[in-house]
Amino acid sequence: MDNAKFYLAFHYCPGIGPKTFTLIEKVFEQDLEKAWQSSKSDWQRLNFSAKIIENIFTFKTDFNFKQILENLAKLEIKYLARDNAAFPPLLKQIADCPIGLFIKGQILPCDHRALAVVGTRKITVYGQEITKKFVGNLTNLGFTIVSGLARGVDGLAHKIALENGGRTIAVLGNGLESIYPPEHRSLALQIIKNGALISEYPPFTKITPGNFPARNRIISGMSLGILVTEGSHKSGSKITALQALEQNREVFAVPGPITSEMSQAPSELIQMGAKLVLSEKDILEELNLTALPKNGERLNLDKQNYYHFDDQVQTKIYESLIQGNKHIDDLVRFLKLDPASILTSLTMMELRGYVKNLGNGHYMIN
Repeated sequence: MDNAKFYLAFHYCPGIGPKTFTLIEKVFEQDLEKAWQSSKSDWQRLNFSAKIIENIFTFKTDFNFKQILENLAKLEIKYLARDNAAFPPLLKQIADCPIGLFIKGQILPCDHRALAVVGTRKITVYGQEITKKFVGNLTNLGFTIVSGLARGVDGLAHKIALENGGRTIAVLGNGLESIYPPEHRSLALQIIKNGALISEYPPFTKITPGNFPARNRIISGMSLGILVTEGSHKSGSKITALQALEQNREVFAVPGPITSEMSQAPSELIQMGAKLVLSEKDILEELNLTALPKNGERLNLDKQNYYHFDDQVQTKIYESLIQGNKHIDDLVRFLKLDPASILTSLTMMELRGYVKNLGNGHYMIN
């Protein structure tokens, strides 16, 4: 077997996770063939635990590499070992890098410019608007959107990336032969055509609660940064963000109404040092990146250069809203203008698609 085959063999072996596998690589000096062919006594001399040795040699008795390959081919699943040049480079950097990835679809070089977008499963109207805005703009700037295919923010992030002609990668917490949640099967098929479904778990691995934190480290690990749009105090997206910090990734959070339970996670992350972001421009600046649109031409991020305002009132409203969503009463107070003028200008700007009415007097840049 070539080296990739040994990666796959150890990957399937019960009890061999990323940390144990890294130890095997180190002890056998990256020679996985030697590790696979070594005797029990060799492993014992190298001070591996009796449980690990027993797992490996029991597994080797029934392991049929040809059958594994045939099964993967039938399921249209590819295997990418972590020593492969095509393996996501950022993911290689994390301490508990997966042994390899099972993939449906394709991971391309352009996917190295990835940003994770995560959040609550109980997405609000505000969360939908914010997620659509950020993901749409980030996709148009050339980012591949990474998320977890869950209900709520995750599913919406994948959907908006695809609708904008971009690429997206879904990281699953189970084997790729089944899709969870089941209502995202159609979405998953679209992702395969314009990105990839990936998992570190072999096919037919069932979902368990412990799989999700492990899955989340891959979401953050393969990304330049992670954007949290909504989430409660106990949201799993906050755990993903904390993992991102441990991996030395940038964490971005969108502020929301303090009265909303789903704004708790972003607010708490901002208090802990996450970057408060009001537009995709904030993310680019923090990552020290320039725009890289799909058509290969540089985008002008300053929309004021191509929005044509009728007067100074519209200009001032735009300049205020670009700092964040505001209620019409706030605009009146900040800009010191009469309500009628501001309402008229907002109506004209909304008709032209410059701003969006979020309801109850709240407005945002569209």
